[in-house]
Amino acid sequence: MNIQSAFASGMQGVQSASDGMSQSTLNINRQTQRPADPVAEAEAVPNAQQPVQSVTAALPSLESSLIDLTVQQRLAEANVRSIETASSVLGTLIDTKA
Repeated sequence: MNIQSAFASGMQGVQSASDGMSQSTLNINRQTQRPADPVAEAEAVPNAQQPVQSVTAALPSLESSLIDLTVQQRLAEANVRSIETASSVLGTLIDTKA
């Protein structure tokens, strides 16, 4: 068993989950911060081109983003546990050799 590989895989998994959580929270923020009436906002800014509707149409639903956030949290927790296990194995190996 290669301990370095276990640590590297765990860290890569935590980083990937962190990136996924960041994306999910960004999507949630965009969904909850959109204006109630995009037409009224466009009228308030005369030269605006309606970017609000095109951006929010491409976003996943709020429910989907919340579910993805929870999934990414679970993935991060699982990878942290794998790092803890690798650390425990390494400690056991060091204690056995000493």
